[in-house]
Amino acid sequence: MPEVVLAHQVDFATWRAASRYFVLAGVLPQSLRWRVATTTQDIAWSVPSTDHPPAQPPQVFTLSRRFVGVLGEALQARAPRRFELLYRIVYRLAHEGLELTSRHDPDLQQLRQYVLAVRADTLQFREVFSAFSAQGAHNVLHHAPAQYILEANSRYCMERNARSWRVVAPYRRMEWAGGIRFAPGTDVAPKEDGLQWQADGTGVWRGYNLSVLPPHRKDVETAPTLAMLAARAMDCRVCGLWQPASRTVFGEGPEHAAIMLVGEQPGDQEDLQGRPFVGPAGQMLDHALRDAGLNRDQLYVTNAVKHFHFTWNGTRRLHQKPEADHMAACRVWLDAERRLVQPKLMVMLGVTAAQSVLQKPVTISRTRSRLFPLEGQVQGLVTVHPSYLLRLPDEESRQREYARFVEDLRLAAQYVAQPGNAEQD
Repeated sequence: MPEVVLAHQVDFATWRAASRYFVLAGVLPQSLRWRVATTTQDIAWSVPSTDHPPAQPPQVFTLSRRFVGVLGEALQARAPRRFELLYRIVYRLAHEGLELTSRHDPDLQQLRQYVLAVRADTLQFREVFSAFSAQGAHNVLHHAPAQYILEANSRYCMERNARSWRVVAPYRRMEWAGGIRFAPGTDVAPKEDGLQWQADGTGVWRGYNLSVLPPHRKDVETAPTLAMLAARAMDCRVCGLWQPASRTVFGEGPEHAAIMLVGEQPGDQEDLQGRPFVGPAGQMLDHALRDAGLNRDQLYVTNAVKHFHFTWNGTRRLHQKPEADHMAACRVWLDAERRLVQPKLMVMLGVTAAQSVLQKPVTISRTRSRLFPLEGQVQGLVTVHPSYLLRLPDEESRQREYARFVEDLRLAAQYVAQPGNAEQD
């Protein structure tokens, strides 16, 4: 009986190559054995170099990209016989005319159950990892996933948290320190000493599936926590900015902060570090907040647009103002942040932020430096974006406008200091 050895629990590349080879050869599902390598002496299966399938392949045998993705998801299920099930489905599609639309076929029902279990576990892990990333106090997360989902979430983790981190699970360790690496989990190697790490994209780590879960609007509108909302945002594909950008840069700060600061969009450093306002404009903002008597750690800081919009100038990425469709696409995220934070005051930094929040054309000079009511018993305050201060041509102008900016922030501090407007517990 032929045997297929997979390099690890989610070795989709080997499973796919073997399935294609044996399906075209007409090998019956019950005539094929599957297992995962257990020692370093186990060699993963590869297509025989001199052998050829003895049977003629079916005239038509193609799988849609979407269904191949479903198979890759199902392979992450913690079910010992998942390899056989997935092969049997592919074999039946090729040789027995199985219809994927069948709602009552037991194999397809089991496949759907696997996918649902994997997606549920993926979302749970992403929320946990998102909360862990937002805290920033530790760089090691201990987690016990119900399915084999760590590898498939490696890119998500890297995009959600650009700082160094490690996830330790019973079946696998995974870490990011400028690159993704994998090592055995605590079931195999309880101690950290002497671990043999392998880099992603080398050796056996070239063929696992990546989980991409673009959120529906309802997912955003009903997200119960900021951690879940940020986790959902990583796979947002509504506008085209996600493709050139490194990652979604979500807001950060305590839930139920009294003040919510809204900027325009991430810049170059924010895109690289995955945090809002950490570049030159962020440093200017931090300085002004301190002068105004505000503590950034007690504020919720975000942007109207969550991806960096830029153009290349040689090797440099130059900021471009977000377009109307970018602002419209991100509006649902800003609304959801506002729903969860429930701030007493929204401070809009610059015209893009003001237009996004107020949903109308705004002139900074006419709306700046005064409090005005928004929907939901929230006050609004418009001021300049701190990057404006960096673009002023002379020191006298910078000092004058910086003082005005600090006064605007001090007005915000005075408002929330009033009884009933302080940060909620």
